[in-house]
Amino acid sequence: MTGLPHCQTRLACVAIIASAATFLGGWLASGAHAQTVTIEQYQHPKSEKDFSFNKPYFEGIKDGLVAYNISREDRLFCLGGDPPVLTFERANDILMHWARKRGGDAAGMPLGLALLYSLKDAFPCKSAPR
Repeated sequence: MTGLPHCQTRLACVAIIASAATFLGGWLASGAHAQTVTIEQYQHPKSEKDFSFNKPYFEGIKDGLVAYNISREDRLFCLGGDPPVLTFERANDILMHWARKRGGDAAGMPLGLALLYSLKDAFPCKSAPR
């Protein structure tokens, strides 16, 4: 038993921690007037305030996507590992690689959607043989 309430399994613990991280990211972002951050805004922040906002915002999106993906039977991407671990640095590298391949087409895309697409490209799930 871990000491976290309602944390009966390892998967439940991961989901609880990811949800808390997502909540914390949203709470930290509450002063930012609730707008969607695009790839362009993430790559090229206009101010120090924007720069310091980007990392926790990205972490919240990353953790939320991983937690949501774990809860699905038909996974959107397959990280591997139990529990699956995706560091900020690795997720950022995957996102930037994906955005560079698309050039200017990715600039206006919301950060969350771009991260999802980049994770699907980087960690495809092998379908069951038919």
